Amino acid sequence: MATFSTAQDLFAPVGKDGHRMSYRLLGPSPSFSGKCPLVMLMGFRGTMDQWDPALIDPIAAQRPVILLDIPGVGRSEGAVPLSFTEWAQSVVDLLVVLQIPQVDVFGYSMGGCNAQMVALIAEEYSSGKVKVRRLVLAGTTPSDGPGVKRFKGQELEAFQRLAAAQTVEQHKEAFMKGFFGRCSQNSWAEGEKSWKRIAGARKNMMGHLAKEGSKRQGIAFAKFMGEGSLEKLKGLKIPVLIANGSQDLLLPTENSFLMYQTLPNAYLHLYPDAGHGFLYQYADHFSFLINLFLDGEQSGGTLIPSKL
Repeated sequence: MATFSTAQDLFAPVGKDGHRMSYRLLGPSPSFSGKCPLVMLMGFRGTMDQWDPALIDPIAAQRPVILLDIPGVGRSEGAVPLSFTEWAQSVVDLLVVLQIPQVDVFGYSMGGCNAQMVALIAEEYSSGKVKVRRLVLAGTTPSDGPGVKRFKGQELEAFQRLAAAQTVEQHKEAFMKGFFGRCSQNSWAEGEKSWKRIAGARKNMMGHLAKEGSKRQGIAFAKFMGEGSLEKLKGLKIPVLIANGSQDLLLPTENSFLMYQTLPNAYLHLYPDAGHGFLYQYADHFSFLINLFLDGEQSGGTLIPSKL
């Protein structure tokens, strides 16, 4: 059974141009486990190599996991699409090629915007060939609408630092300040541990997305924020787990709460003394929470509590 460190790079031609998308299969096979595969979508400038194995491996121990890079990212061919609708289209295209009819979807940060679009377009696009069963939105935001907090000031500065980073040292500084800013020294210490885990998890790691690709990602995000998907989320009736740190600097925590209020079948979990990097800071608990949610164990509007 493949783990984050041992999973092989796989490729499949997708879309009209037939560009190859890269992906990895972790955990048990769907037929053996009887569980729905979980597709995991990474955020701004990240590739499949930038996940923290402390989060991924406990999930893959209990269910099939599909990691992938959208076109133009990591080992995937082509150019980064200029809209999240196209990002989502590429994900659905890959699932159709792989003949996977039903998935759960996890989206982190900008990948969470992608995940929203995957859930919204999957059934309409594929005529029932792909169905999204459950959705996990981590440290993300809806597009613009009433009550959505736009990032500015410190939030914008943190995003610009991520966008400008070129060297390993600059990427680490952007990671620490953007993902663990506003938090205690304990949070920062967990951030340091996470950075080391990610850096040492795989051989021949891909670096972060280069300048041109990240610019195209920024354009896609700007378009998304103007699309008004907040209202569309009201029609999304599948169960959705929304999670964030209580002090997210990059994508304000208030927007996670707003999504919880907007979605008709949503569950919310906020982690204390945590920011955008909460999923790595609390990797043990969050992976447990994800497995609990995907296995259908919830009550009311909150998930069954567990000590942190």
